[in-house]
Amino acid sequence: MRMMKFIVAATDFSDVARHATDRAAIVAREQQAPLELVHVISGSSLNALHKLLRASAEVEAKLVDDAQHTLKEWMTDVARMTHAAVAARVRIGPVLDEILSASEAADLLVLGAHGLNPLRDLILGTTAERLLRKCKRPVLVTKHPPDAAYGRVIVPVDFSPSSAAALKMAMQIAPDAGITIVHAFRVPLEGRLRIAGASDEAIHTYCEEERQEAVNKIRDLIQGFTGDPHRISFAVERGDASRLILAKEEELSADVIVIGKHGQSILEELLLGGVTRHVLAGSKCDVLVVNERP
Repeated sequence: MRMMKFIVAATDFSDVARHATDRAAIVAREQQAPLELVHVISGSSLNALHKLLRASAEVEAKLVDDAQHTLKEWMTDVARMTHAAVAARVRIGPVLDEILSASEAADLLVLGAHGLNPLRDLILGTTAERLLRKCKRPVLVTKHPPDAAYGRVIVPVDFSPSSAAALKMAMQIAPDAGITIVHAFRVPLEGRLRIAGASDEAIHTYCEEERQEAVNKIRDLIQGFTGDPHRISFAVERGDASRLILAKEEELSADVIVIGKHGQSILEELLLGGVTRHVLAGSKCDVLVVNERP
């Protein structure tokens, strides 16, 4: 399987951003890929500082120098701890646009789940969520300090094009991990079926047919990939997809959930996709979101 060629980690110098850069460095070392740390100074914030405080060009230059110095220290620490090839760059401009631009050619963008502005996150959504709506590259959102390579991975599938993309990315980012494929199904209009007189036995038979069809599709999906098939298991259960994924995360003590980014409607697509959004908000482990479109 092709190794990653370039990884970008975005940082705002918060604790969660440090967790993200440490995880990015671990992945970069495994993939033998160069890593670039990116910090963005908001251009609008610099303009506001200039207007409100009548800050001179020297003050603005000092802010940029301080950011460059801090980022260089992070780069040195990360390189020393992980022995990964690390570079660093400070950008000035709209934060989301600059991060998207920096990651345009990357195989992976890594960032922390929350930033330094909880009020803005509450109103507009986290920086991670807003980036995920626009980014065309795989995005890894970290939630805890890393201590080792990923060992337990969950890949939710719904048999859309994003399912194969998510499984492929899971096998790439965690080449030695155990992978559990998870699929949830429901009985359409179950309440009305009962009102219409459908027996429990008939509904049970339908559920078994749905479950077996999903199992067959998962086996076909697994056969499409090379590597050790014994490290891949699966769970097919009836119920809500978001709840099942989060329950499996807790049951298996998963390190990361790898999920496709897509919605079933235009509105869901704009909102990141219902299941993906719920998993991102409710999970305790890292979440890697894969765009189904190349």
